[in-house]
Amino acid sequence: MRRVTPRWFVGSTLVLGCAISLSACQNAVDPAQPEYAPSATIKDLMQPVIDPSADVVCNAVAMIETMDGTEDRAPETDEEWAAVRRGAIQLLESANLLLVPGRLVARPWEKSEVPGVELEPEEMEVLINEDRVSWNSRVAALRAAGLEALVAIDAQDSEMLFAVGASIEDSCEACHAEYWYPNQVLPPGYGEPVP
Repeated sequence: MRRVTPRWFVGSTLVLGCAISLSACQNAVDPAQPEYAPSATIKDLMQPVIDPSADVVCNAVAMIETMDGTEDRAPETDEEWAAVRRGAIQLLESANLLLVPGRLVARPWEKSEVPGVELEPEEMEVLINEDRVSWNSRVAALRAAGLEALVAIDAQDSEMLFAVGASIEDSCEACHAEYWYPNQVLPPGYGEPVP
């Protein structure tokens, strides 16, 4: 006697087999995609890399008031422009490092230097992890400002670089006010133009 396998059984077996194969492919590690293994913390990146690099770019063009009048400062030689360009490259590439999954804000034993004004590192980490979309957006704003700085530097356009420096400072401050010291109370009139 010949046994006949119902069509629904054959069809469901094929569907199940395809689903298992697809799942296995999706869970397989892509050898072309490296695995991230962050060892530096966000604090480690900020202090020796991001902050000094931002300073190089933001302070490259300035108007300094002295007792003798206004002194304009801007890169003039190719070497000076190259130094500012290195700062911009370091800034925008280190911004990418802030997006690496699993990076801690600080080491477990590191604490706030100004408790009550600054959040503790673990509190900052909670804020970042609760809304990764906002964190990624803020980092993207810093990186975009770094790219604008690079355009200004390559054009050796001091005026554009001065304006971009303000954008870099604004994006840094917006992020710090959100994640580092959101409880800071500023005195009345702070930030208003000086008469």
